[in-house]
Amino acid sequence: MGLMNKVVEVFPTRPLKVMKLKQEGILHQIKTIFAIIFCFALAMFMALNHYPGLIDDYKISRNPVVVDYHAEVKCNTRRIIENCSVKITTNTGQVIKRALPGGISKNNQVVTVASADDPSLVTINLAIDNMLKVFVITTVLTLLFMLPVWMGLVTILRIHKMRKVINEINGQRLTLAIVPIKLTSYGKTITAIYHAKNAQGVDVKCVAVFNKDSNGGPIIIGDMTKNKCNVLAIIGKNNPVPIILDQNFTRCDFTDNEIQALKTVLINSSEFRLSLNIHML
Repeated sequence: MGLMNKVVEVFPTRPLKVMKLKQEGILHQIKTIFAIIFCFALAMFMALNHYPGLIDDYKISRNPVVVDYHAEVKCNTRRIIENCSVKITTNTGQVIKRALPGGISKNNQVVTVASADDPSLVTINLAIDNMLKVFVITTVLTLLFMLPVWMGLVTILRIHKMRKVINEINGQRLTLAIVPIKLTSYGKTITAIYHAKNAQGVDVKCVAVFNKDSNGGPIIIGDMTKNKCNVLAIIGKNNPVPIILDQNFTRCDFTDNEIQALKTVLINSSEFRLSLNIHML
């Protein structure tokens, strides 16, 4: 490829230091960990607040008997999903509290019921009638809270792997490479997804995140087809995982003269201008 040869000619032959991006920094990882803990706590609160009651309701539903206990129901309609709290007071003064996501119709009569097999298990008739509904809502909300937990853990793992690659190749003479990637864009964030062989020869999935304002995105070489394209990257001799370069060349400690030489080659190339126009669209 003509452009690649021209870029190689002006690419520094001295050892280069690879700079860690903002999302690869310790502070960003600490924020991610706190977000994971917060979402995990919400998921556990949702599960522990509803699943034990659902289990009791199921046991009661197998052999229910009506009991004359006082039941107080309060519903909160200010949330996205209406949530009702039930407070049951038995004849002996025992207080049983339940939470029912999804709400309760005002037209329904509230009747307290207990298990004939275990009288200590008490609920209301509407809780038994809505067991499936409560189970679905609880499960969906729990999974929704667990989703960012999973995504956060995957992100931390990928960042850890990339930091390891950077530490292994830092201070070495780096070589250029063309890497096929898939691009996704959301707002000012551009995400490049690509696969590579690590030092152990295992295929790994890599992700590079760019900001349109700070680093402009990856350096696209050639045309883009269905968000798939080739980009310019660097590889160290101690680890074959490529690190994608950005258009502002902030990934390495390039000097001003080196950046100017690289940008001059790219700007004067029709391949780069064409792909850059496609990228900006």
